[in-house]
Amino acid sequence: MLDIILIQHDNSGINLVEYRQEHTKIGTDHANIFSGFLSAIQNITKELNIGTLILISTEGSRGHNCIIVPSSPINVILLVDHDDPIDLWREQGHIIADEFLKQYGTQFNPNDLTKFRDFSTTLKELCSTHEYCD
Repeated sequence: MLDIILIQHDNSGINLVEYRQEHTKIGTDHANIFSGFLSAIQNITKELNIGTLILISTEGSRGHNCIIVPSSPINVILLVDHDDPIDLWREQGHIIADEFLKQYGTQFNPNDLTKFRDFSTTLKELCSTHEYCD
């Protein structure tokens, strides 16, 4: 089950859009910390030239997958239950990225967050196409 979708500006790490399910325990403060953590890891992988980070997984009864779909100038980050199909979510992330870039283009001001508020409606529609969202 989906917990949260973050759309992050890839250079600045700014969260442009945050979409969460009702059941998620991840608050806005946690999402900001998580986004900062991912930005730091992504910058390290670029600096070390070891490839692009696309998946982080945790184990246990509350295990999750963090699926990262890079599509310059954004990253779509999906935090989902460990048992969810990664390929489905990766495909969903690509659809989200394509739709975002179609609506806003690649030349936008990442500091003007009000511009992106309406995209949550699009995310809700895209999420409703399968049983892994509320």
